[in-house]
Amino acid sequence: MELPDAQAAKLAAGGDADAFIILLHRYRAPLIGYIHGKTRARDEAEDIAQEAFCRAWEHLPELRKPAAFAGWLFRIAGNVIVSVGRRPRLATLGNEPLGQASANPSHDSSVEVHAAVGELPEEFRTVVSLRHFAGMSTKEVADVLGIPAGTVRSRLSRAYAQLRERLAQQVEV
Repeated sequence: MELPDAQAAKLAAGGDADAFIILLHRYRAPLIGYIHGKTRARDEAEDIAQEAFCRAWEHLPELRKPAAFAGWLFRIAGNVIVSVGRRPRLATLGNEPLGQASANPSHDSSVEVHAAVGELPEEFRTVVSLRHFAGMSTKEVADVLGIPAGTVRSRLSRAYAQLRERLAQQVEV
């Protein structure tokens, strides 16, 4: 059954687990992509996504605008990332390699790009993670972050400039 977010969230808020499962299936991959982009640790991203969905289920009756479910869910995930980041065992995640490297990591451009994204300032890393790892549109990113779409475009532009510079430096080395 294909329900719009607003309808599925409203039903789920009333206790309809099937409606919540629709939302879970719809947002699981984008949420993990977003979290993975921020934490650079795939296993932790899946755990954090699970925690975010559990919190969403628990607090869904408090959601005032069911149509804003996606933004609300991604904000919950951001809060979980922050709270988990305070734990000592996760404090060093920023130094872990992202994804599975090839036999020769110096030639794995995907790992290099993800590593360069991980080095961006938080505000840039967040918009890049949502836009590219979670596959959201500029408008969706703006809605999730509660900022104007123009600000998202500006941050993306500045992030891309920094990424180009960092990746060009890697090629020169």
